Amino acid sequence: MYKSTIILLIILFINVQLKSQIDFFGGRAIGVSNASLTYQDNWAQLNNQAGLSSLEDITVSAGFTNAYFVKELSTNTIALGLPVKGGVFGLNYTYFGYSKFNQNKIGLAYAMQLGKRISAGMQINYLYTHIEGEYGASGVAYGEIGILSQPIDNLFIAAHISNFWHTKYTDYTDIYIPMIFRIGAGYLLYQKALLSIEFEKDFEQDLIFKSGLEFDLNKQFFFRFGVATNPMVFSFGFGYKIKTFKADIAFSKHPVLGYSPAISLNYAFHKNK
Repeated sequence: MYKSTIILLIILFINVQLKSQIDFFGGRAIGVSNASLTYQDNWAQLNNQAGLSSLEDITVSAGFTNAYFVKELSTNTIALGLPVKGGVFGLNYTYFGYSKFNQNKIGLAYAMQLGKRISAGMQINYLYTHIEGEYGASGVAYGEIGILSQPIDNLFIAAHISNFWHTKYTDYTDIYIPMIFRIGAGYLLYQKALLSIEFEKDFEQDLIFKSGLEFDLNKQFFFRFGVATNPMVFSFGFGYKIKTFKADIAFSKHPVLGYSPAISLNYAFHKNK
């Protein structure tokens, strides 16, 4: 009973201070402290859906993160990206928690190019929360929408808002799913390094600044590091790519709670041309 109470208190602390762990952007993003709003890959459907529009092949992704090495604070995610004529669909599922407290999120995304240098995307999520005992379970739907532009070569600017219709966890409480607005930019340096900066604002929390740098060492190996404020979180990670397979591993460090590892895998099915 004591352990369950402590775990629940940690979960509530994380949800207030760091937002819900149900949001997992992939190992690549965690390596740069989630300063990843301009990233264009299959994980964009969990990050900024507009970045999904550049996907050319059917792609399957899976990821895992364990907050502070506490097994009850683990997140598992799978995502499917499906390019179609006129755009790209994304389908994803995320599970956070353990038997006594867990959250399950299913998301359906769609992204498309609006022009040569601009794209947009949106996603509808269904979030199901289960708490053992008298609290029971509940499910709600909420939406996300994002935009990504490339005003000049090598410069990317993006914006995203989550829970834009301000949904509550349940009808009988005043606890809302965080409404989060993010704006950021990324600049590709000499085709070898991607510098990203981002501002994030939960309308009930302090502003967060994030910055990250990804080095492309030889088109196969990648090194990343990043920092975020409120609280001050440092991150680093590595990536490996061979043909259509990618693997990313990352670690982030909270000043009080310690390290959190993450790993994600991606595989793209190339079309016959």
